[in-house]
Amino acid sequence: MKISTIMILAAGLGKRMESYTSNIPKPLIKIKNETLIEIIIKKLIFNNFEKVVINLFYLKDKIKKKLISKYKIKILFSEEKKLLNTGGGIKKALRIINSEEFFVINSDIILEDKKVSCFKRLNNFWDKNKMDALLLLYPIKKLKKKVSGDFSLDKSGRISKKETSPFIFTGVQILKSSLFSKVKKQIFPMHLIYNKLIKKKRIYGLVHEGKWFHLGTFESLNEYKKMLK
Repeated sequence: MKISTIMILAAGLGKRMESYTSNIPKPLIKIKNETLIEIIIKKLIFNNFEKVVINLFYLKDKIKKKLISKYKIKILFSEEKKLLNTGGGIKKALRIINSEEFFVINSDIILEDKKVSCFKRLNNFWDKNKMDALLLLYPIKKLKKKVSGDFSLDKSGRISKKETSPFIFTGVQILKSSLFSKVKKQIFPMHLIYNKLIKKKRIYGLVHEGKWFHLGTFESLNEYKKMLK
């Protein structure tokens, strides 16, 4: 693959998971017999990623113990002494990422591809000359619950924000390291960067062709588990 380094965001407290995360971090919640983060890592190995960087905070030693020396893929950890939010977590990990362009994926999602891998599609669509960020999006009309959309797209795939936007961000993206060089804050969300890129017209989106499940809450996790029965 053109871009073969990826960061997994796994530092969150998982408060919306209620009893599920009282003793384990959200990435170690099991779906059948596999943890969420291991489902993702196996998918990354299948897609020929070479390096995985994982940021850690809540119950970090449990994640490290689960993953260290278990997989052939190179796994590195960026440990946070305090929660840095999505943007801050990525910024802190840049030294370990050590790449001009890299993928990022949330640790609480399940991706099912239709024909071509979403990672391959993103890699093929990526154009560093006109893009500083590329986000994988999902149509809100495919979701069971009514939610507000995050972004709109024009015909070229450029992202914008409108009052009613038809797409939600999946948690998978390609970013440039240079995006973080001028951000002085340590703790900040990625939306701070997205908003600037929308004004500069340097952020694009690609619509996921397969299925996507966000297991960010107690309810969404239980619904997904019921679906698998």
